[in-house]
Amino acid sequence: MNYELRNITKKYDKTVLDHISFRLAEGEVYGLLGRNGAGKTTLMKVISGMIPFDQGDILGNDKVDFFSLVYYVPETPVLLEYLSAFEMLNFVSRMHNKSWSKEQLYNFMDEQGITSYSNDLIINYSHGMKHQVSLAIAFLIKPKILLLDEPLVSLDPINIQHMRDQLINYARQGNVVVISTHMIPIAQRVSDEILILSNGKMTQVSNTFIDNELEKYVINNI
Repeated sequence: MNYELRNITKKYDKTVLDHISFRLAEGEVYGLLGRNGAGKTTLMKVISGMIPFDQGDILGNDKVDFFSLVYYVPETPVLLEYLSAFEMLNFVSRMHNKSWSKEQLYNFMDEQGITSYSNDLIINYSHGMKHQVSLAIAFLIKPKILLLDEPLVSLDPINIQHMRDQLINYARQGNVVVISTHMIPIAQRVSDEILILSNGKMTQVSNTFIDNELEKYVINNI
């Protein structure tokens, strides 16, 4: 299944998204790059249905509401901080009608690498730990289209590698993953295609870059 965004336009005091068009294919990871203030977060909120767009179309499966397929993880995690990670995941699983046992939840948390602090209150977590819990929630929900706003910025190198592998595996299961990031080397390592947002316009290219070619390409196109 492919999803196509055509001529998407969003204006505030100025035009942030100016008739941009691109496609998303199941099984692929997309790296979204651009300067600060380029509109990357606005685009993700438009795709997720959090804010309306002024013009354009989103095409996909006519039998399913597009926005019901999308889950957005913001740069700043939004969690119930006086719950533990275990309690948070248990709450979310019940909200999504998943009847997981305690053992199943702990096995899942092991896979996510968060078991060691899963019984501590979230309010005491570091920013990186909160990000890991947010990503665990996303994998628990299993959206068809997963949008991640700077998901790797606060993770250590080991967890970055673990998360990279998880995101690629998740996409290969027939899902779409879009990662907004300032970390060009990470985007090059994880992405099948690159989306560059600059001056309200979108460029979409296949990630066939080697060495530091992507960095040079991005610099020349933003």
